[in-house]
Amino acid sequence: MTKIYLRLDPSQVTRLGAIGVGIYGAIALFFVGFSSTVSKSGFLMVSDVSVYWVAAMLALQGRAGAAYQEPILHATLVHFVPTVKGHFGWFYPPAYYLLILPLGFFSHFFPVFLAWILPTLAAWVMVLRRYSVKSSTFWFLGSFGGVWLNFLHGQNGFLTAALCGAALWSMRKNSGWTGVWVGLLAMKPQLGLVFPFVLLLNRAWRDLAMAALVVLLSNGIAVAILGGSVFWGWWQGMDLARHLMEQDGLGSHYWFNMPTVYAQLRLFGVSSPTAYGIHWALAAVSWGWLALMWKRTVDWRWRGAALILVSLMTSPYLMDYDLIWLGYVLVILLENGQTEGWYPGERWMVLVIWALPVAGRLLVEVTHVQIAPLVLWLVMGMIWRRVTRLEGRDFAISLR
Repeated sequence: MTKIYLRLDPSQVTRLGAIGVGIYGAIALFFVGFSSTVSKSGFLMVSDVSVYWVAAMLALQGRAGAAYQEPILHATLVHFVPTVKGHFGWFYPPAYYLLILPLGFFSHFFPVFLAWILPTLAAWVMVLRRYSVKSSTFWFLGSFGGVWLNFLHGQNGFLTAALCGAALWSMRKNSGWTGVWVGLLAMKPQLGLVFPFVLLLNRAWRDLAMAALVVLLSNGIAVAILGGSVFWGWWQGMDLARHLMEQDGLGSHYWFNMPTVYAQLRLFGVSSPTAYGIHWALAAVSWGWLALMWKRTVDWRWRGAALILVSLMTSPYLMDYDLIWLGYVLVILLENGQTEGWYPGERWMVLVIWALPVAGRLLVEVTHVQIAPLVLWLVMGMIWRRVTRLEGRDFAISLR
């Protein structure tokens, strides 16, 4: 009998997770140990949360609309982080200010980093506990590449993942909170495009209305507090976001960080209009697949996994740290395989997803190949296989 080395049972998953946490943790400690947070002669730590910090400070000075102007944002950022390189932009809708304003009261970067990362991480963990209570799964997720990319960037992936998970769980329980979480997720609109479509499939009219109300109220409150310039600044700032995406961040290598079909085609030298066309065509196909999944199964796990995959396929503007959403797909595939058995290739796919955010980022720098879109399509195929086979099995049992 052939011995199976990749079992992915709880004990093996715990070991893999502990090894991963140890490796990533050692790397993180190394960087912090040689940074300015420990020694004045160390290199200055900088991450995307610096942009949140600067935007919050500008808002507290009554200049919230100025953050959307790249020259002003860059000049202010350089003042606090002299070694910053590349191009940064502030593209978030006005409601996002309500979340980051407290960061503007801090005078140093590291407290800002902790004040942002720790609460958003805690929110994500609280939501994750709804999906899994196994300690082995949490060890495994602790070494998931998406977790560490968000630490590295100081990004909002933990927050958006928490809102995504809360919306899915509320949808499953029909608790009435779905519209609230979807409305809050609109603070990063490119990630929330699929949720209204799913609410339409569910004929959840009240949730749709609530989501719209939350979007209008949150942005209205922000405009009332910060002034009308914040709305017009955001509206005009979307052009800068599109320009940076189409021009590879003006030399900042955005396409290396964008695990999308659009970015891959641009790396291959395809023109922007053609890349858009192919990307949106494939996104439309994925939406069609999602609608079929919604009709084919009522199992909330596969519906949720499908929604997440299609959400990550939809917008051409997606960053590698946004792949933190795949943490839910990992939980679903892993624990379903442990309890109900594995189909061919699923164990290896779990490992691929686990390593994808970091491994994909390293691979694209060497090969100029973004493997994430292909991986997402493969996972879609595996989920479709499991759903259709389960359906066939249930039908066969009903005939007995």
